Amino acid sequence: MRAIDFIMHWVRSKTRHGVHSPFVYGLIDECIYATTPRVPKFILDYFDALKGDRTLIEGHDLGKNAQTQKSVGHYARKSSMHNFQVQLLFRLIDYLKPNQVLELGSNLGKSISAMAAAYESAYFIGVEGNNALAVKANENLQALNLTSRSKVISSSFDAYFDANQQRFDFIFLDGDHHEQPTLRYFLKMKKVLNEGGVMVFHDIHYSSGMKRAWSEIKKDQDVSVTLDLFFFGLVWMGKPQAKEDFDIRFPRLLNLFFLA
Repeated sequence: MRAIDFIMHWVRSKTRHGVHSPFVYGLIDECIYATTPRVPKFILDYFDALKGDRTLIEGHDLGKNAQTQKSVGHYARKSSMHNFQVQLLFRLIDYLKPNQVLELGSNLGKSISAMAAAYESAYFIGVEGNNALAVKANENLQALNLTSRSKVISSSFDAYFDANQQRFDFIFLDGDHHEQPTLRYFLKMKKVLNEGGVMVFHDIHYSSGMKRAWSEIKKDQDVSVTLDLFFFGLVWMGKPQAKEDFDIRFPRLLNLFFLA
């Protein structure tokens, strides 16, 4: 079913040609379809090496309200983001240059590490619902010398928002891929997003529920620009242009779908 969804998206989506918004055209041309800059190789190599790590991580998953016991390698192979998606996050941070970045769902810390490497003037906060994974993510950030400008907090997303007093320029949601939680987090993200900031949603076509959530987000009266990249959904509020939704072909190489 997901393959069919992707093919349908591929057929209806555009490249930068046919896009009349200067802002979106520039984003596609200079960031989404760019081949550089790239995540430093040592970061990708570090997380690739974790795939063979048999060390068990025992923690409590707040999202599932259950004790977990899985190897580091399991999380690195099954839960970490694919490199072509991580590369896009890196380029987005490099292109948009946000000052404060929030990631909801950090896993082992691969994506927050890549983003933190993209822009040294920003500060990055990750929130991870599995306490043991949060510990491991911080160990990985330390091993990569990124702890001076990034950290992962162990908390449920709701509890984090209830206690948070910061505002952000870039918020990446990669956790609890269900309709109602996604819509609830969206409303909380809206309250802490700075003007001109962007929300990035991962796996917007993961399930029928996520597709419904994405459809509702696009309808929100405060949303002005959305980009559907199939694997990611990008959302801006208050951009100085008419409200418009874009379906953009990403990745451009069809075979990369089969990595996801």
